[in-house]
Amino acid sequence: MRATFLLFLAHFAIGSCLAAPNDNYPFTVESEPEGDGHRIVARNNGPAPVSVKVALLYSVYATPDRKFPVFAVVPPNGGVLYLGRFKRTMSGVGYSFRYSSSWLLGDFNARQSADALYRLPYRDGSAYRIGQAPGGPITTHHAADSAHAVDIVMPQDAPVLAARAGTVIYTEADQKYGGKTPDLLDKANEVRIRHADGTIAVYAHLAHGGVHVYPGQRVAAGEQIGLVGSTGYSSGPHLHFVVQQVVRNGDDLGIASIPFRFYVGNPPAPFRPTSGALVKADYSSSAPASNGASARAAQGGESAGLLRQVTASFPATAELFADTKVSQVRIYLQTLPPWGWFAMLVGVVFLILRLGTRRAERRMRAAFEPREPSLGTHRSGNPDFGAQTPWARLLRACGGDHGKAERLLDYEQRKAPGISRDEAALRALQRWERDRR
Repeated sequence: MRATFLLFLAHFAIGSCLAAPNDNYPFTVESEPEGDGHRIVARNNGPAPVSVKVALLYSVYATPDRKFPVFAVVPPNGGVLYLGRFKRTMSGVGYSFRYSSSWLLGDFNARQSADALYRLPYRDGSAYRIGQAPGGPITTHHAADSAHAVDIVMPQDAPVLAARAGTVIYTEADQKYGGKTPDLLDKANEVRIRHADGTIAVYAHLAHGGVHVYPGQRVAAGEQIGLVGSTGYSSGPHLHFVVQQVVRNGDDLGIASIPFRFYVGNPPAPFRPTSGALVKADYSSSAPASNGASARAAQGGESAGLLRQVTASFPATAELFADTKVSQVRIYLQTLPPWGWFAMLVGVVFLILRLGTRRAERRMRAAFEPREPSLGTHRSGNPDFGAQTPWARLLRACGGDHGKAERLLDYEQRKAPGISRDEAALRALQRWERDRR
């Protein structure tokens, strides 16, 4: 009874817009008077389009001009969209209505381009191993928003590069800690970049202070955006990379990760990320045959690439793959010695036991499944919309005008010779904020 009473009280205590209280992204959904009624209006002052859902909870003596729920995409950078109007049904009689709203960064109409390719998110000449990837052993990528994500094992503070050109729409860089505890699930430093086709790439688990870009900034493929770290739900330094899009599932909005292709070489040789592959970033010439990724290049198709990879590692199997006639397989089985049949039987028993163990593990995870960072509106306790260094904050305050920011910085350094660049930037930012008041 007590819980029911609290829920009932909360229902009437909340405002008409149920947006996340801790999310400081500059997006609002509000109702405002209009003539003999009210209208619901969404305003988006951030750098990303926003998918919004508005559901009508009830209305008394008020008639809406459309059917609810309403789904819409509010354009970025000052976009305003009217999501519904209510008019009183009886003159001289009071009316009321209540609605709820939820929203996500991104456009639910966006779809990844068929020719979309992503360079490896680290410097040319570097080679790192892919950990979790679709088709391999999975420990944390169970949810829809991370099913196609990859974890790249990289050292602490290794440079992270943009895998594809786009606009930075969100950053978080103030998190300091990492570990395998539930309280760290939503505390990963990250950068989100929106591409031309509307899809969004997430670069997560970055180092504390390891974000080098700010929302609204345009970045090119190969441009450095941050440093590798181990913040959030993480067991060690690595880069969590995923491409996502907003999806509409019936009457709900959600986030889904989507398959993508990396590429190496020049001209590009596309490939799907594979768990355990050691991949070298080489964009100066055609991808070398020794590169762990090039076996899955587009030339010859992925199946042919896989065949080349297998036969390169086990040359004795080349003839078996080359001749796939049923008669050849029958002859091979007939000539198999008794110990070979015994080994096959042991392998089948081991596989059955292993499948049973994995099924039991999945049941145990049902009570608690770790989730990777998603594009939800509920962020960490005190998220920061922007880069954290004094210079980046000053640059953002100046609207990205490098010349203006440098002039303010030079002024402070001339006033107090010997102070550091960060201290000068901090003083300039404080002076700029006082002048605005």
